[in-house]
Amino acid sequence: MSVATTSRKEAIWLGCKAKTCCHNGLVVPTGRDVWRISRTLDTPPWSFLQYFQSPTSRRDAFALDRSGRLFRLVLAKQPSRRTKTPSPCIFLMRTRDGDRRCGLGDLRPQVCKTFPVEVSNGILCVQPNHGCSCRSWSLVDVDMEEEQQLMEQRLSDAEEYHEVVEYWNAQVMDAPDEVQVDFVAFCEYLLQTYDDIEGARAMEGAE
Repeated sequence: MSVATTSRKEAIWLGCKAKTCCHNGLVVPTGRDVWRISRTLDTPPWSFLQYFQSPTSRRDAFALDRSGRLFRLVLAKQPSRRTKTPSPCIFLMRTRDGDRRCGLGDLRPQVCKTFPVEVSNGILCVQPNHGCSCRSWSLVDVDMEEEQQLMEQRLSDAEEYHEVVEYWNAQVMDAPDEVQVDFVAFCEYLLQTYDDIEGARAMEGAE
């Protein structure tokens, strides 16, 4: 029987009690991340997502009308009474001994799995402003082969999501004036689209 191993980066992250990286900044998931979380936890995307207007045009920015405004997804934050510190991610849990743990585990978005590594000019590197307060990360802390695989999956998921959003935006722009769409409709579209993608893959694999 094989025993699951934990990478050095994963062990360091799990050992951090503060998890400030789960407080600072925003987690922008792909549609596939949303689909995995929603279908596995059997909960609607709008229960754990929020959306914000994108200041610039981006390939993952979706329309809700023909006004030209575009929006992006983000994991919601927990309500907090504290005003001096950022609110934690909605999935961040506190254990009985006071440690912080991600409630999603392996379901967490790819951008979380690759943290704090990014790609710059085709080269893996550590984000200079990664929002972590527990340590100064370096490439010594990561398994380069594993990190490359994680990043390839992240980029593949992002490209897939761009195509999904592009089709949605085209449908919104071509819809009759009386047709109204909202955030819930976009979330339902994501679930159905990724259901269809996975269904098609399953049929191809069975042939």
